[in-house]
Amino acid sequence: MTRPRFFLSLLLPLVLAIFSGCATSKKKDYPETVARFLLEASPSEAGATVQLPRSGTTILVAPKTYFTEYDIVSCSAVMNELGRSLVFKLTPEAARDLFRLTATSRGKRLVTVVNGVAIGARRIEDPLSDGYLVTYVEVDDDKLDEFAKNIVSTSVDGRKELEKRNR
Repeated sequence: MTRPRFFLSLLLPLVLAIFSGCATSKKKDYPETVARFLLEASPSEAGATVQLPRSGTTILVAPKTYFTEYDIVSCSAVMNELGRSLVFKLTPEAARDLFRLTATSRGKRLVTVVNGVAIGARRIEDPLSDGYLVTYVEVDDDKLDEFAKNIVSTSVDGRKELEKRNR
């Protein structure tokens, strides 16, 4: 009878250690806000049409996502001469891709999509070389600060989860 108890006393801490390691996902205290960026497609290209919520502007976008939540380092709501906008800072790798994309896509629009809904578009006039993307969005001004904060939280947590998976 002592042998099974001894075995059980060794096995129990091992089982507890295994199951305690599985409970690593913490509850998020913010609404997941996934920001992505799509490029306007040429009329001859295949794509999908998105519509901005307030203005009703429709834009044909290419099916490829150019920048995702994993590429966003920070996002903040700022006031400038044309009103409130969002400023996204991208990772160094994404900043290089942004420069290449904007250098070859002048005249097209870069569409900001959050949780699958187009919320803004910025016409590409010149190459963006500093890794910052400023865009006006069709979101209420009083919600913009919280919106930006949730984008950052989602992006930071997403990159952390990706790093854990890649270890």
